[in-house]
Amino acid sequence: MQQQSSLAQGLSLLTAATQREATGRSAFTVSRLADHTGIERSRVSRLTQELVQLRMLEKNEELVFRPGPRHFQVAAARHTPWLRAARSELRSLVARFPVDARISASLGDRALLLRFESPTSGTTASLRPGMVTPIWCTGAGRALLWDSSLGTLEQLLGNAQFVGVGGPRAAYSIAELAARIDRDRSSGHVDAFEEFEHESSDLAVPLRGEGEAIVASLSCVSQALPEAETPGLIAAMKAAAARITALATSGS
Repeated sequence: MQQQSSLAQGLSLLTAATQREATGRSAFTVSRLADHTGIERSRVSRLTQELVQLRMLEKNEELVFRPGPRHFQVAAARHTPWLRAARSELRSLVARFPVDARISASLGDRALLLRFESPTSGTTASLRPGMVTPIWCTGAGRALLWDSSLGTLEQLLGNAQFVGVGGPRAAYSIAELAARIDRDRSSGHVDAFEEFEHESSDLAVPLRGEGEAIVASLSCVSQALPEAETPGLIAAMKAAAARITALATSGS
């Protein structure tokens, strides 16, 4: 589901299954999901399998799909007090800089989008809470891996397919990823330029909760950020991250 078209289709399937559940009517099978969304049946079969693996959907013995536990966790997370309060920080970043400002959490080897704000012009239509992207070739993902040792990375990403995923500057091995995380720690922020999308600036910092554990990441993505504005954006992101972390650790 790394390609944008697959992402949009996966979100359509998840939305269809969720809305069907809300009506109380019989849940969709693969064939009925294909008919309802207009997506080819073989593609529906593959995408729903991935959504089941991510626990965003559940498939029962009758071969019908319902929202999975991770879907409800995402919905609940979006209503935690600190994440609701963080919306003003995202809006402030978007008002000052030509970026999409995002908060993401880890979901295995993926980064899961919890909340975002985009400029009025140029809003990315494919962005939706619950979308997932590779954790190793996005700024949001690398910030989530900030504290990870080489052994932890090998355990998490030992079966990951690096080649052919991400943008032209994506890491192609766990060792290369570990070296970039070391660089991130030295600089105090993640710079994942062109690692997920061509000509895309992707800056990020971790967000910490109780016990200094990383609970999420703050990232800003843009294809129109002037180089001269980058230092100011990084400083603003670090200040916003400090305020959001204070909210997360205070229980507010």
